[in-house]
Amino acid sequence: MDSQRDLSDKVLLYDPMFDAKLQETARKREKSKGRRFFLIAFIVVSVVASIWVSFYSLERDRYVYKETDEGIILHQFSGREDDKILFVDYLRDENGQNPDTSKPVTVVREYAVNCNETLRYIYISENVEKIENTSFFTVNNLYGIFVEEGNEHYSVIDGVLYETENGKPIKSVLSPQKRGYALVAESLGAKLPVSPDDVDAFLKYCEENAEEINNAYEEFRYSVTLPDTVKVLGQLSFAYNEKLKELVLPEGLEEIEEMAMFRCWQMEKIDFPSTVQKIGSDALSYCGELKYIFIPRNVVEIGHHAFYSCGAEQVNMELSEEEVREKVKLGDDWAPEKRNVFMTRVPVLYNQVKEDK
Repeated sequence: MDSQRDLSDKVLLYDPMFDAKLQETARKREKSKGRRFFLIAFIVVSVVASIWVSFYSLERDRYVYKETDEGIILHQFSGREDDKILFVDYLRDENGQNPDTSKPVTVVREYAVNCNETLRYIYISENVEKIENTSFFTVNNLYGIFVEEGNEHYSVIDGVLYETENGKPIKSVLSPQKRGYALVAESLGAKLPVSPDDVDAFLKYCEENAEEINNAYEEFRYSVTLPDTVKVLGQLSFAYNEKLKELVLPEGLEEIEEMAMFRCWQMEKIDFPSTVQKIGSDALSYCGELKYIFIPRNVVEIGHHAFYSCGAEQVNMELSEEEVREKVKLGDDWAPEKRNVFMTRVPVLYNQVKEDK
């Protein structure tokens, strides 16, 4: 009995519930749990607030301008679902309303409109003097562009926006990616808008006849002929065009800038004029239907991946192999590749004569 009593006393004597150090540790742990709870709650509230502020900022920053000594710059446009027309004319409020006619927009900054899905038309006033490369970057559902009469720097010809000089187009700026859709609607009876005032009626027609237009659009292809005075095919100017079958380039064209016809899936034919000197990087990459490539002798530079993933089985060059080595700057993987077991570059043939196709 004494041994049992002694053992019981020892158990009670060292029971953790009565250990001062363990009790202090437990209290600290409870305090730590409380701090963690408040920390987690603070993080959750901060994240929610951040998201709310982000959406609020996007809403508020629908139109963003920069005022400089050179004039007003359209710095950024963040469209909403109901934004079908972008007006590049005057400084407007964040909702695109109340244009201040004393403050005309003169410059559109690069990437001012970036990966937009909502816009169908862009209106450019007579005051706009400079549209930077990539100002309208992948406006995926764009049907058309309006340029106000009297603009001395830009014009629209057959749906394509050009930079002009002395009234003549010299550089392609932007071909609407979905112009083909508008042309199909026109062929079915719609009246193409000639000003922003006509857009609502045209879009209403497209909505009411969507099924018929979509069916016809599947098989639709079209060609574009550049004016004779164009010297430069601008960066990304025809990129992502879904239905462009052929681009007719004028004799006198000197440069094709990078990504000018990037991912023109349906591009079947392009004939480089003898005057072309430079073909930029990715200029015709992913033009899978392009089967014939002829490089004239005046070309002195071909950028990297210029014809990557085109459909051609070979590249034909007018120069000899020795002349190419001496005169032509070639970027990495400039020629098309085809898949056998591995991706291999197609053969390059020299001293070739252009086929009459």
